Formats: sequence, C-alpha cells, structure tokens
Amino acid sequence: MVFLLAMVILFVVAYTFILQQAYTQTALKTEIERDISSADAVHKLVNNRLGRKDFNEIKSKADENTELFKNISTYMNEIRTLNSTRYIYTATRNEDGRLIYVVDGLDPSAGDVRHPGDPIEKEMVPYIEKALSGKTVYSQDIVDTTWGPIFTACYPVTAEDESNEVIGAFCIEMDMQKAYGMVEKTNKLSIALGCITACILLILCTCGYSVYKKQKENEQKQQKLLQEAARLADSANKAKSTFLFNMSHDIRTPMNAIIGYAELGEKHLKEPTILEDYFEKILLCGKKMLHLIDNILELARIENDQATLDETITDVSKNFDLCIDMFRKPIEEKHQTLKVNKNIRYPYLYMDDARSSEITINILSNAVKYTGEGGNISCTLNQYPGEKEGWSVLELIIADNGIGMSEEFQKHIFESFSQERSSSDSGIEGSGLGMGIVKKLVDLMNGKITVQSKPGAGSTFTITLPLKIANEEERNPKHADGQLNIKKLEGKRVLLVEDNDLNAEIATELLTEEGIMIERAENGVACIDMLNKAKQNYYTLILMDIQMPIMNGYEASRRIRELKDGNKS
Repeated sequence: MVFLLAMVILFVVAYTFILQQAYTQTALKTEIERDISSADAVHKLVNNRLGRKDFNEIKSKADENTELFKNISTYMNEIRTLNSTRYIYTATRNEDGRLIYVVDGLDPSAGDVRHPGDPIEKEMVPYIEKALSGKTVYSQDIVDTTWGPIFTACYPVTAEDESNEVIGAFCIEMDMQKAYGMVEKTNKLSIALGCITACILLILCTCGYSVYKKQKENEQKQQKLLQEAARLADSANKAKSTFLFNMSHDIRTPMNAIIGYAELGEKHLKEPTILEDYFEKILLCGKKMLHLIDNILELARIENDQATLDETITDVSKNFDLCIDMFRKPIEEKHQTLKVNKNIRYPYLYMDDARSSEITINILSNAVKYTGEGGNISCTLNQYPGEKEGWSVLELIIADNGIGMSEEFQKHIFESFSQERSSSDSGIEGSGLGMGIVKKLVDLMNGKITVQSKPGAGSTFTITLPLKIANEEERNPKHADGQLNIKKLEGKRVLLVEDNDLNAEIATELLTEEGIMIERAENGVACIDMLNKAKQNYYTLILMDIQMPIMNGYEASRRIRELKDGNKS
C-alpha cells in the first residue's frame, strides 16, 4: 500500500512537471509569435523609408550631425516608442568586412546608444549575417544577452532600384524579461503544484472505482447513441440520394413532355384543334412541375425555420369542402367511392387556411393515388372541446383500402425524401416530399399525426390540431374596400418595371387584353428616369419587380417616394 502510494505521488509529480514544461513552451511560443507579428508590423512601417543612401552616406559618428541621420534616427525612435520596442537599428558590413551599426533607434541622449560605425555585439552577429544574405530571421527562443533576455528579428534591406541588391539589415529587439520571469516563476510553482495535485489525486483514488464504473456505463450508452445517430444519418443520406434520383425522373418527365409537345406544336401551327390539345398538356405538365418545386421550397422554408402561420378566421366546413372538391374528378375517373362525414360544433376557427388545406390535400392526394380502381376512401372531420377555454380540437381522419404500407416503412414515412416505392417501380408519380411536409406543418401547428396501415389493406391517417374558436363579433369584421378592381384600370397607363423579357411579354399581353396601356422599364434606374420625364399623373400604377440589375425594386420604390413631385411618387 505504501509502495502504491509512493508510485502514485511520483507519477503525479512527474506528470505535473511534464505539463509545466509543455505550458512553458506554449507560453514562450505564443510570446514569440506575438513578437514576430509586432516586428513584422514595425518592419513594414520602416522598410519603405530606407534606401541605398541611408547606408552609403552614414558610416561614422561624424555623420550623426547630418540631416539624413537625424531624420532616420528620429523616425525610428518614434516607431520604437509607439510600439514599446526595446531596440530598433540598421546594420551593414563596412569596407573591412566587419558588421557595424548604421542608425540606432534609441534616443541620442540614452547612455547605451550605439553610433554609426560601432561594432555589432557577438550575440547578434549570426542574425545579421543571415539578414545580409537575403533571409529574414527570427529568434526561436529567448536570446540571453549581456543587456538582458530578448527576442530579435532581422530583415534584409534591398535597394529601391531594379537590382534588388541587399544593402543592409534592419533589426528589432523585443524585451523578453517578462516571459523569462514567467518561466522562472512557473518552474518554482511546479513542485508545489505537483504536491497539491498528488494530494488531490490521493483523495480521488478512494472513490475512483465507482466513478470508473459509472463512466464505463455512460460510455456504453453514448456508444449506442452514436451508433443509432450514425444509422439514422446513413438512412437519411440513402433516402436523400434515392429522392434525388427519383426527383430527376419526376422533373424530367413533365419537362420532356413540355419540350415534346412544343416541338410537335411547331409542326402543326396551322391546326388550331391540335395546338389547343398540345397547349392543354403543356399547361398540365407545367403545373405538375410547379407543384413539385413548391413542395421543395415549402420543405426548405420549414426546415430553415422560415415558415410562419397566418392564422385568420376560417370557415372550417368550407375549407374542408374545397379540398374534397379538388379530388372529385380523379376519384370519378378511377371509379372510386368517397364518403364524407362532418361533425362540426364550432363553424369558425382561427387557423392558417392555406397550410391546413395543404395537410388535407397531401393526405387525400396519396389516398386517391395509392388506391386502385373501384376502391373506397373516407374523409371524416370531427370537432371536440379543447383543454383550454375558447379552444377546439379539430380531428381529420382520412382512410382508404389501397396498397397500404409495410410496418418498417411506417417508421420513416414522415422523413423527408422517403418513398416505399419509387415512381418508376410503382408507376405512381410522387417525390416523397408530401408526408414530410405534412408532419412538419402539423408540428408547426402544435398538432399530432398518426398512421395505421397494412400492406394490401389500406391506410388510415389521423390528424388532431388545437385551434382557437372565433366568437360572433370576430366572425363579422368590417372589411375595408381596399381591393383593386382591374376594370378601373381600363384605358389607363401602367408602368411595368421588369428585367426579364419573357415575363414582361406575358404581363404586357395579359394586361393589354384588359384594355390597359403598358409602358416598360427594364430596371429601377430606367423607371425613375421615365417618371421624371413624364407629366404629372401620367402613370396610374407601377408594377415593380424586386430582383433586377443596376437597381432593384426595393431601392427604386424608395427613390420614387423621395421624388419632389408628389403626383409622381
């Protein structure tokens, strides 16, 4: 036991000493790096002031009275004082090959100032030799000199002409007394620190086994969590890769159709009936692509926490019926049976009309899509009193007897990019985004969603949303008559600010059909120029794009409001 205790204490002291040495080296390295940065900054300031004559015309103490010496000495002394640098000086080799001082940056009245022609101390010779050979050199440790511990940096000074000849050296010395003292102090503290650490470690050893055991248990739990996280990440990456593969197919399909029908249309320009059919199909494919892109953007908004709820007083029954009506035609085409049940106690609720419709549409769309010919679909809307006064729980149940889902896939159904079967394999179009969006929207509304399904037996989705009840006074607000009647613009002149030629052409055509006169500006600058040149009240309305070159819509709108003529702004 005594031997073990002695070994522990010895180990702690040795380890503490190693740590102390490592700390000392790190501290010294940090100090040297800071001194290097300071030296480089000083060199950058002084180097541009040094030239060939500063070394050729200053050779002896007699040259200290020259204007050239005084200017350089004064400037270097100012830089030294501002930067708290110990010494700044220039050096060169004289005719005899000896290294000598040229200009010392100390105050001329200082007792240890060096004069032009004085020999360089032997401690500094190796650094200046390297500088005169064209190399920048820094001391990598504390330099112990007769005038104290220092850090030194020496830089070659080259001629300002094209020869790039090294004409001298510029040297900087930083005081390292503080760092040197820190090292000494740290060394003295290391023994005391080792003893203290040994005592602490001895105390900790009494409960070490229990801590070790608990740590091992935590490590095992953490390992399991990491493995599960890795599995989920791998699953998500695979799902994303599959999604991108399927998405390329889902985008190419309508895009190929659009291009194909457009090319066919060119061959039948004089056959209106055929062209009308092609245009209908092009429009349908375009809407499919737009729906797909909208889903991607919606998912991105939600995942980036940019999605917000616009809760307004909504007629619950009407909102539900509109969603149902969207699918009556495809249900009829597949000879499916749709049963609708509504048990509404509170006809008006505060809810995000568009987002709640999106939930219903996504789930009902899947029910129609994955239920075969002659299948059955039921939609039930229930309402219950909420836990809080003035609140209601809206329950939506959509069930079908379609192809159903495996138990394994149900674990991942609400993950983004997930599909049990690809569009190519199942022959059923889909991107795998819909249910991911539904789950995120339900969460955004503080609701819940569950699914029950078996392969070949269909699926049942149940959504519950807590929503505030709208009272009688809130149902009938006074509406301001602020909506623009397009008929009022007939015969009026509108300024269209749009940089995209295709968008401008479409907008011009649509507005011209309503009897509106259109003039176009391609950017914000052109818009303001046209307004300045126009008469008062020349334009009734300005339609402004946002993203434009030269000047965007926001800046243009701000400039328009600043126009002195109020009838133009």
